Amino acid sequence: MNRIDAILHDPVFLRIKAAVIGATGLAYYADKDAALAERINRRLSDKPTLSLAAYLAQLAAEGPTGPEYQALINELTVGETFFFRYAEQFEALCAVAIPECLRRNRESRLLRIWSAGCSIGPEAYTLEILLKRHFADQLRDWQVSIVGTDLNASFIETARRGVYGNWAVRGLDPAVLAECFDRKGDLWAVKPRFREWTSFSVFNLVDGPLPNYPRGLGALDVVLCRNVMIYFDEPTRTRLLDNLHEVLVPNGWLVVGHAETGQQVNSLFTPVPVPGATIYRKPRPGGAPTAALPVFTPTLAVEPPPAAEPKFTESKPAGPKPVKKRSAATAPVARLRATTAKPAPSLAVAASEGDRAAALDACIALAERNRLDPVVHFRLGLLEEELGVGDPIAAFKRALYLDSDFALADYHLALAYWRRGKLAPAQRHFRNARATVAAHDATELVAEGGGLTVAELRSMIDLWFSGEEP
Repeated sequence: MNRIDAILHDPVFLRIKAAVIGATGLAYYADKDAALAERINRRLSDKPTLSLAAYLAQLAAEGPTGPEYQALINELTVGETFFFRYAEQFEALCAVAIPECLRRNRESRLLRIWSAGCSIGPEAYTLEILLKRHFADQLRDWQVSIVGTDLNASFIETARRGVYGNWAVRGLDPAVLAECFDRKGDLWAVKPRFREWTSFSVFNLVDGPLPNYPRGLGALDVVLCRNVMIYFDEPTRTRLLDNLHEVLVPNGWLVVGHAETGQQVNSLFTPVPVPGATIYRKPRPGGAPTAALPVFTPTLAVEPPPAAEPKFTESKPAGPKPVKKRSAATAPVARLRATTAKPAPSLAVAASEGDRAAALDACIALAERNRLDPVVHFRLGLLEEELGVGDPIAAFKRALYLDSDFALADYHLALAYWRRGKLAPAQRHFRNARATVAAHDATELVAEGGGLTVAELRSMIDLWFSGEEP
């Protein structure tokens, strides 16, 4: 029996698993015993005589802030990220949220932003680059604070250094690279000018008290918490959303990952639609839902989309799921597959009008009129999952019945099963989604992904299999 098998069969393993998930909220390890055992084995590789019981005792004595606990957490978390990731959401901030904050705070001249779960830091630095390139005149003499936090202490150290490889800056316009970064051999260092407002610290979103004013985590204007909550169980997610609502000022803004919307987000925040993205606003106490604000179109620090008119092709029932090539980090262009259906009704638009039921009714009616269009059923599933009504699993299944290569339908069906504790079908559909995109180029756009690339979707899927399979 090898060491990993021995760990898995040791009765103490389940106690360590419960302690780690309880301390970190990383519930996606709930059904990944082999992955967790493999990471524990890494930590025990230089301690061959240490028993699992003794290791648990060490972790319990230290607590989550102790050095060994932190070292284990470092093994459990993933730091893949890059500058201007999901450019459409940064465009939404630039077009709507930041101008509104500037108007609202013109007397105090304060702007406070939190990058929660910042990983190795590109998201936080992207915010400072965006602010200084697009709002420099308006922010002159303002006090601006951008705080990046993460559970992983080694990620925070990397973030503080602000030095990155080519992967993290891929797709950026060469002029922006020259303006915002210093070249150091094969590495890129964020210039001091774009690090003046940004600071980093280790913080546990699960256990850390919020608001936390000594850390700058209170009375915030904007919070980004993207691709963090999808790995938490429902109680942890619920508690965190309540805390994020608490730390934002009235009319403050929340940005979450594209797979992290849901009933509670909409019960606490007002969805505000912006072309290519939806961001969320904390309403004033007793206030009515907020309508979308005037929009301008910024030019972000990414390569522009191709000038040529996009071409459309009809999909074949058994063909690969259509994706669109692009330079990384650019705004999405048209989908390759044409569809006869009208655009699905936007939940965000309906919510801003105070009528989510109308959005659901319209989407159901659209699905009835377009029963053979997988996209309509996929969007209905997203809407039902977001509102917590209907049967989103059935809607995603219908989409997959009509198009078995619909990668995002498999992915969201897997998430829906996982949220309901059905782990075996969840794993099966994660595998299906991974197989669908396996042959596609990493820089291609995933259909119905809102700018998601094949590489990003692979990375999201791989988290669910890390250490489990070859």
